[in-house]
Amino acid sequence: MKIYTKHGDKGFTRLADGIGIVKSDFRLEAIGDIDELNCHIGLLVCRVEPKLAEKLQLIQSSLFVLGACVASDSQETLGNMELISLKDIVSLEKNIDEMDEQLSPMRFFILPGGHESIATAQIARTVCRRAERSLIRWVQATDQPNYDVALAYINRLSDYLFMMCRFLHHSLSIPEVPWNSGK
Repeated sequence: MKIYTKHGDKGFTRLADGIGIVKSDFRLEAIGDIDELNCHIGLLVCRVEPKLAEKLQLIQSSLFVLGACVASDSQETLGNMELISLKDIVSLEKNIDEMDEQLSPMRFFILPGGHESIATAQIARTVCRRAERSLIRWVQATDQPNYDVALAYINRLSDYLFMMCRFLHHSLSIPEVPWNSGK
């Protein structure tokens, strides 16, 4: 199979179920942002300890499912894939709470950076926020049913990634640098 079809040269592509769509559509923006988020998390996987990497890879699998669901309205195409569930949110919250238990309370805004893994997690967090906004735009613009839990998941995922940044500061013994507002 050739990787190039030349069908997209004029700004059109096909969804997973074969439906044609303009590349500037909100739906493709959401698919692309979710894909980019997954790639940034993949980079983060390369920069953290195996236990965290394993958790991140589970998140990557969930993001692939989310992307597939956004890319197709056809249950036949999706097979037995199910959209994000409440158990996925509960898992994120459990992981957030586990990291939070090991950290001192946050008393100031933190400048991104300090270590490659922390900076990578911060980038993933901001891309996650963008993916959330684009997913919301598509859901609202097309009145998509059944995406409330997926929206909550991606919102919670950005919280998880922020907490991971704080956890990485702690576990790597790298001080968090407070933002100085100048006030």
